[in-house]
Amino acid sequence: MNSTKTRAILALITAMVFWGMSAVFMRTLALSLSPENSLAVRYVLLSIVSVAGLAWLGTWRIPRADWLRFLLAGMIGMAVYNWFVNAGFELVPAGVGTLVTMVEPLMIAILAALLLGEKLTLYVLAGVVMAIAGSLVLFWPDLTQSTPQSVSLRGIGYLLMCCAGWAIYTIVTKPLLARHDSFTVTAITMLIAAPIMIGAASEPLPVLAARLDLQQWLEVLYLVFAAGLGGTMLWNYGIKHLSSSAAGTFLYLIPVVAVAAGALVLDEVVTVHIVAGGLLMLGGVAAAQFGPQLRGRG
Repeated sequence: MNSTKTRAILALITAMVFWGMSAVFMRTLALSLSPENSLAVRYVLLSIVSVAGLAWLGTWRIPRADWLRFLLAGMIGMAVYNWFVNAGFELVPAGVGTLVTMVEPLMIAILAALLLGEKLTLYVLAGVVMAIAGSLVLFWPDLTQSTPQSVSLRGIGYLLMCCAGWAIYTIVTKPLLARHDSFTVTAITMLIAAPIMIGAASEPLPVLAARLDLQQWLEVLYLVFAAGLGGTMLWNYGIKHLSSSAAGTFLYLIPVVAVAAGALVLDEVVTVHIVAGGLLMLGGVAAAQFGPQLRGRG
């Protein structure tokens, strides 16, 4: 395995760790501020950091030929994804919602095959199937506790929209990453989404900021620098050097990390379903990423 591919895999794994650990902070902030207000506070800080970084690097000038791609990535990818994922999880139980979002890597793989001409290999398909099976096992207790009447169809629709938004972001930005560095693509797409995210706030920003205590500000900083800028930059670096479909399977690590973080940080119980489901999902990622190499060695 060459060093560039190794770095891309490590970047994606690190991004999944950042995103997986952010789940608990996103929920606590959403409960204290509301989802739209939490996003507004985060995007104010993200905008400040993004503008400063672009000015320092001198990469804020974008060729006119790339404007449409950046607009699509910012509006449909960043803005649509962030709004619908928060709105969806507000209406749908966590287990059901996470299972719905497991279609995201498959959406990425299909769009990459149709629009980028990437080959949809049997290893990727097998990995997706294995990971979806793992997510079923992982969240089986939650799924069996939810009746059809208790699951919001509107919430499921929102989550499917967020999956489509991130899939589009991944496909649209891949050509941009061949011409621009990861930070520039991340920062500009976030700045394009920022007016929508900030404008959706239901209260004045100074009032929202004053409501946060020290712990909540630390959570905001984590979501801005680690999960926001850091995670997205690492994701963009990964998809630049790997196929979109193979990179998409790494998204299955997010619930595994989230459950592990809950056990380590919040002392949540680790059940047989968690262990078996997590191993299946890890196996799915491994099959999609390393299947051809392992077959070659055999």
